Amino acid sequence: MKKSINNSINKTASLALILTLLSGCSDYFDNPLKDDETGEDINVLIVDFNFFTTRMTFKLFDAKDGSAITSPARLQFSGKNGDDIVTFAGEKKPAHTTSQGQLELTVDPNVSFSASAPFEFALNVEVAGYNTLDKGYHISSEGKKTYELYMVKTADEEDTDLDGEIDINDGDTTIVFNLPPNGNIVKSVVAEEKPFRVNFKIPFSDFLKLKDANGNFFFENYTEMKEAYESNPSGFASFSVSKYSGYGPGADVIYYDGMFLSVLFQKLETGTLTSFKVLGREVADLNGVVITSYATYTGENIPDLFGFVDFDREDGAWYFNEPYPDTTIYATLNISYTLAQAENEGLCETGSSIAFSSNVISSFSFDADVYDMDGNLINTINFKGNFPETFTVENAPSEAVKLVFRDNNPSFAPLPDLEIENFCSGNYNVSVTPANGYEQYQIVLKALCPDNPTVAVAPTYSGEIKIKGSSDPWQGVDMVGGKVDLLGKPDTEYELRLLWEEDWEYSTYSTFFNAADGSYAGEDYPKTVIESAYMENGARIRINVEKEFEQNICDDLGW
Repeated sequence: MKKSINNSINKTASLALILTLLSGCSDYFDNPLKDDETGEDINVLIVDFNFFTTRMTFKLFDAKDGSAITSPARLQFSGKNGDDIVTFAGEKKPAHTTSQGQLELTVDPNVSFSASAPFEFALNVEVAGYNTLDKGYHISSEGKKTYELYMVKTADEEDTDLDGEIDINDGDTTIVFNLPPNGNIVKSVVAEEKPFRVNFKIPFSDFLKLKDANGNFFFENYTEMKEAYESNPSGFASFSVSKYSGYGPGADVIYYDGMFLSVLFQKLETGTLTSFKVLGREVADLNGVVITSYATYTGENIPDLFGFVDFDREDGAWYFNEPYPDTTIYATLNISYTLAQAENEGLCETGSSIAFSSNVISSFSFDADVYDMDGNLINTINFKGNFPETFTVENAPSEAVKLVFRDNNPSFAPLPDLEIENFCSGNYNVSVTPANGYEQYQIVLKALCPDNPTVAVAPTYSGEIKIKGSSDPWQGVDMVGGKVDLLGKPDTEYELRLLWEEDWEYSTYSTFFNAADGSYAGEDYPKTVIESAYMENGARIRINVEKEFEQNICDDLGW
């Protein structure tokens, strides 16, 4: 059944309004309905997705080791524009799934947005064995967006025992559970000193109300309870919390001073109560007792905002506890918390312009980690496009930064760091040099529908290449309308893969050509026809790849 965007669109309207015929690729791709030489009709309709102007790639990584998460993941969108995020088949889903570590979706092309009226949504990601991830987004310009999402595996959390000690303050006697000086961390050998602490407290007299799993009280009276504490203060009561504090910073959305702001935000620690014991026995029923958690910032540089937060998926924003961000009260044993810090001023909706230029015709994909001038990581940005191309940074802090480009793109020489005086303004140029031994090629891909040979697809969605069998990282390429300009090594076999929904389609080609006319001299591959020829007076070689796809693109589109 044909999927649609917003209201149902019948197949005739889809062809007229949505499915654009591929153009500008020369040879038999110039006009898919006419043969250039004979003028005869060609019985193949080529469908192009290039009418989608905003494409969003979500990549899932393990927060501890940085590896891609290939367990089944469930992504849900909410907030103001959550329903405007669709698949390339134009389908809106209550949830999207992937087991490939990444997913590419797109914005309904009928929806417009700008810096003054941004596209706002919330993302929720669930993966078995990992803590749930929630994040808010405000985007102000069209284009290609890549979001790196780092998720925390529950097995990597620290099991921490907090011992209870009597504290008398203003006549109020309480048991305070805090981390001992040596850190009593079960899973970690050494506990890193952090500039914050999370403690818990219960009025001492309230321990008379607590019950165990059998519904029994722990003490008959106050005297018995006091004697039990005095005889063994360190073993009287204990809290065990599973927690994690290795989160990185980034742009996120908070509600502050009556407004939703995109700010620099960082989760400092998340924790969940795993055990509460009195005299070594598990507490099963608070029986009306309340537990207070409170956070203390112990570092020198106090954040603008600091305290416990909750994420509202409908608003797509984090809320700091009110009226006291550093305090939370629990009436049940279902205790979990998120401690965070944030700036209290919004980021610039648009910031510096960064232009990438080169003396070659090629697409590119560069990842850059953004640091402040003290060396603190702020964010990560991906630049994907075709030379020359200029990007305007979104959600930028008004301060000096340094972009450190990752050396994960083997087609190009490593890029030097880029220092920017103020990330909210200015124009900067990055000159890119090809790696030694690489030459320019163009690939034109036609994906044939296996059950309907009269229809083919010209892909405009996530593409990656690498030398076949190598340990090189997959290198992002910008395929538009089935065409991509790229660099490659001569006489080398390559793999090209394209992500549709949650499945990769792999195609193999090689850069073996006859010197006289540039015709293809490489290996033939199953269900694939490859032709090639010189273009632009022999400056480059175009590789035409016609392949029967195994992906369900054609089924999703109703062909």
